[in-house]
Amino acid sequence: MKDTLIERCEAGVAALLRLGATDAEIYGQSARTMSATIEKHDLQMARMQEETAFGIRALVGDRIGFASTNDIEDLQRACREAVTLAKASPGDPHNALPEGTPVVPVEKLYDPESERFTADRVVERAIEMLCIAEAIDRRVILGDGEFVAKRGERAVANSRGVAAAERSSLFLYSALATAKDGDRVSNMDYQFGATRSVAGIDVEPIVRRASRNALDSLGAEPGRSSFRGPVLLSPQAVEPLLIALLLYQTNARNVLRRQSRWGDAVGHRVAAPALTVVDDGRLPGGVATSAFDREGVPHAPITVIEQGTLAVLLHNSYSARALAQPNTAHAAGSAQSVPGIGPTNLTILPGTASKESLLSEMRRGLLVTRFSGNLDPVSGDFSGVAKGAHLVENGRVTHAVSGTLIAGNAFECLENLSGISCEQEAVLNLTLPYVRVEGVSVTGR
Repeated sequence: MKDTLIERCEAGVAALLRLGATDAEIYGQSARTMSATIEKHDLQMARMQEETAFGIRALVGDRIGFASTNDIEDLQRACREAVTLAKASPGDPHNALPEGTPVVPVEKLYDPESERFTADRVVERAIEMLCIAEAIDRRVILGDGEFVAKRGERAVANSRGVAAAERSSLFLYSALATAKDGDRVSNMDYQFGATRSVAGIDVEPIVRRASRNALDSLGAEPGRSSFRGPVLLSPQAVEPLLIALLLYQTNARNVLRRQSRWGDAVGHRVAAPALTVVDDGRLPGGVATSAFDREGVPHAPITVIEQGTLAVLLHNSYSARALAQPNTAHAAGSAQSVPGIGPTNLTILPGTASKESLLSEMRRGLLVTRFSGNLDPVSGDFSGVAKGAHLVENGRVTHAVSGTLIAGNAFECLENLSGISCEQEAVLNLTLPYVRVEGVSVTGR
């Protein structure tokens, strides 16, 4: 009988100690992924991939060495390389592995029915997405799309008592739609969906949203007015403008690099009181849900920002030790690299007002469906094109506009946040509402 993934990890830890490591960790992952892709409104490719990989960390005192391999039979050699690298590396007093803590499994993370989900069913779902778009309106084109079925296992063991393993299944689907009517071409709209179970697969809502948003922007007129005022950001636009800044600033590694202005901001206000942000690695059905992080530390729900006040930074074991703060179980990454820091299922809690109510309060403003531009996560400055944008006048959406630029500072947007919708949408591992911010520079051209 073949060894299980966790047994191989534990055997690797024992081998590292025999080779001279004073502490050791092995992270293993195996996955079987099937996907079907859509390009230019046509099914282009179906593929299947299977891979098993191990990431090895060897500590010799406070010196650390890392190696990885996707060859199970090569694990011993990779362990020797990790120890050799550790002995040749400079020391760092913050290098340490976490202590073992009991891990509570997450329910419904794995659907046994996923084992019977075959490649032809993956292709059928992609074709279904094309058929749905065509049935909505012949002018809709799915320029890009994908259906992915993935199931796998991950395990981690270290010399300090960590020993955890879990299986998971995940189905992901996305659609990027445009609409074309003669010479008129709409803006693109991207939508995403995911589920952990076969029974939960439903590609229709995301195709309908992407198609409807694309049709709504068909015939957009060049934006000719310029002003400074409110902008209502869709969940798709909230992610690159506000969440990207928030994640950069709360990443404790950036605090250690002196690239975050929130290093000393825990307990202080960083946003309007309307904003509360939580991160829950155990969220039922979440894209990033798991029982433990990349280092085997158990996940637990945490509040990152509470009513505008920064509650915590996101840590792995290294940054927690370096800053003498609790480990928040946000070690992230694959077996191909040492653990970094990243969110799990990040959510902006909904407000009480509807999207339409937030729009009705805008005398003159802009509704932005997507943002294409640049954000400097250190300074907070951003500028770029408002995609799928609609002009708002006297509380009503008047018409779609194209070629409109928006610019401002994301730190100021967080402080000048004036409304959060009760509606939410999934954007990869994020759950986000519509967010209205004030004082954004809008430039028509």
